Amino acid sequence: MAEREIKYRGLKTFQIFSGEEKSVWIYGFYLKRGTYGDPGPQAHIFVYENGYEGYRVDAKTIGQFTGLVDSAGKEIYEDDIVSLEDGRIGVVTFHGGCFVLEYGNNMHQTLYEIQNWKMSILGNRFENPELLIQNTIVPKKNEQDVQEIGAEELEAKLVARK
Repeated sequence: MAEREIKYRGLKTFQIFSGEEKSVWIYGFYLKRGTYGDPGPQAHIFVYENGYEGYRVDAKTIGQFTGLVDSAGKEIYEDDIVSLEDGRIGVVTFHGGCFVLEYGNNMHQTLYEIQNWKMSILGNRFENPELLIQNTIVPKKNEQDVQEIGAEELEAKLVARK
């Protein structure tokens, strides 16, 4: 039997006393469940710390742990924006039965192929969408030319895959 840690994260947003919204990542296992008064099953992340506690999270932000860590030892999750040692930047997605680093225009590379490369997490597409606008590059047909891809185009492709 394979030994691997299967866990998820999701973004929980709540209001603090000043009325300001604050968001925190909840890490644990994923479950859709309904409670009395809910319109239907809601996305929850459950954490085990002296008993189970469930937190309702934004379903769009749920991402699975890839099993890999970056150069600083930080866990890499779906929807993280990652920089490779060769300067390429992409978004981690789940496609075709495996985790891939997507550069846009349907260009992607499996994380298995690059698992021994130095990778750095720059952020994620929910909290740092500006990174997609500034840094995401897409190789053209001849591998030497690159073109920038806008955040809207990449976001549309990522949403279409989910």
